[in-house]
Formats: sequence, structure tokens, C-alpha cells
Amino acid sequence: MEKPVIQAPAEVLRKKSEPIKQYNTPDLKGLISDMMDTVIKEDGVGLAAPQINISKRIFIIPEDYAPEIKNLNPKTWLRPKTQTVFINPEIIFYSDVKEETEEGCLSVKGANMYHPTNRSYEVVIRAQNEKGKKFKIRGRGFLARIFQHETDHLNGILFIDRMHEK
Repeated sequence: MEKPVIQAPAEVLRKKSEPIKQYNTPDLKGLISDMMDTVIKEDGVGLAAPQINISKRIFIIPEDYAPEIKNLNPKTWLRPKTQTVFINPEIIFYSDVKEETEEGCLSVKGANMYHPTNRSYEVVIRAQNEKGKKFKIRGRGFLARIFQHETDHLNGILFIDRMHEK
């Protein structure tokens, strides 16, 4: 069931989220389902749990976005219905190459909701799926931006905090 997206400056968006310790539970499955319903309704490319007022270390990428990511090495493709759930994610590699691109956020709405934001062009993220299985994925370009943006949410950072970084 879709949930309201929390807007800045809500406190939940500014604190570090708690790790998920239990996997494959009805509560976790319900949270993932609610997050998918919400991100699809909001037409987003990613959603972190704090954005629906849940301070847990999980973000999702909607399944209908995943086919657009096939420009990556086949071993790191983000396929529909697989690796669209990122639990306890950690970015373990940031490229030195940066890219400044317009970025927005479902939790930062308003007249000027898109701003140039500098991010690493390539990252590697380590996470767990809904069953607790660990995996690593390399993302480039827009996918790397999503990984960084959503992981920032889990650390209490909004993209507007990074707008003037070089």
C-alpha cells in the first residue's frame, strides 16, 4: 500500500537509519511492497525507507526502471525482479571521476526541486537482498547516482547538502 512521502525538513530524513537484522519476514515483505507501491505512484527512480517515515537501512529501485540499466557488464545488470532491493547497503568504491547533473528528490519538493549535484560517475555497492543474501553491484552514470542518493538518505543526508560540492 502506498505511503505518504515525508518532506524535508522532517527529522527522520536527517538521522542515520538502523540496520535491518531480520530477513524474509512478513514485516520486511510488507515494507518492500509499500515502498514499491509508493515509488511507482510517485514516479521515482528510487526510494529509501526514511522517505516513508521508517528509519531502516533499505532502499529500492522500481522494477520497471531496471531494464534501462543494461548498459552495464552482464555480470552486474540490475534485472527486473532481482537486486531491486538493497538492505544495509554500503558503497565500497567511489570513482575519482565526477559528474555534475541535475538531481531531484521525492522528499524535497517545491518550485526549484532540481539542482546540479556532483557525484562519482562509478560506484560499487555491497548490500543484502530481502532474504539476507549478500551481493555487490557496480553502477555507472545514472545508476551510480541513484545508489549514492539513496544511500545518503540512509545516512541522514539530502542531495541539497551536496549541491555545491566539487
